[in-house]
Amino acid sequence: MTERAMSKTAFIFPGQGSQYVGMGRGLYDAGCDVRALYDEAASITGIDVAGVSFDGPAETLAADITAQISVYVSNEAHRLKALEMGLRPDVVTGYSLGFYNALVASGVLSFADGLRAVHAAGRLVMASPVQGTMGAVIGLSVDEVELICADSSATDHVWVSNINAARQVLVSGGAQAVGRAVALATERGALSAYVLPMGAAYHSPMMKGASALLLQELSGLRFHTPRLPLLSYIDAGYLDDPEAIMRTVAGAISSRVLWRDSVLRLVSDGVGRFIEVGPGASLSRMVRWVDRTAIAEPLEQTLKEAGIGQP
Repeated sequence: MTERAMSKTAFIFPGQGSQYVGMGRGLYDAGCDVRALYDEAASITGIDVAGVSFDGPAETLAADITAQISVYVSNEAHRLKALEMGLRPDVVTGYSLGFYNALVASGVLSFADGLRAVHAAGRLVMASPVQGTMGAVIGLSVDEVELICADSSATDHVWVSNINAARQVLVSGGAQAVGRAVALATERGALSAYVLPMGAAYHSPMMKGASALLLQELSGLRFHTPRLPLLSYIDAGYLDDPEAIMRTVAGAISSRVLWRDSVLRLVSDGVGRFIEVGPGASLSRMVRWVDRTAIAEPLEQTLKEAGIGQP
């Protein structure tokens, strides 16, 4: 057996932006357990998650809180299917919103409490007196984007918020500053630079107020010791203390995403197989950008090829 075949498997859960109309419909139609997830989500949040996930319209699904809740439920539906298929992770993590699914997968939170946490975070961010937006810069180094952010911060500010790969960086901040940063990145040779359809400046200092309020709300939930190794995308370190996990979750919405470092940490710890558990394949592509030798498998694509859980 090869070293790669003997390596560990990580479940990685995607975040906001991976949603699309129709996601999860086949899994919903195929299993009572999955239908129960959508029913519970509707009961807790008051949102028709099944209806908007399967039938849209796209602009409604793309709204921040709706997208976050819908992706969270879809991720969990995919996880249940993965377990049914006999897939088991050695370690779990998630990208931004997807980290809540990693908490569920590791036993830190129940599905219901994870949903309450997602809903609370989205509500508090939307109620924040400062909103902003985000942008993507492809083809420039982190240092180059840091300088662009500094040069674009005048009446409002913009920061590097997500380091996905060596030359795939997101920025976050005031809407005008993000617009200036995107334009400047294009002038300075970015392969692509554009404003993202996000309703807030996630993973930036602008969200510190929402983070503090979220910590208060999370204190009412039951956080448990993880049953599986749980990697934080904030500092690429493992979390095992419930109190520390709660604080990490609260602080995550105002902290930088170190996805590249997280992938490298997992690879250095023996992970050779990354299974993206949720809609789309964005994380699988990012894993390959970081380490071309890693096996990155979008579960949704595996299910489609096998004709499993399709509408």
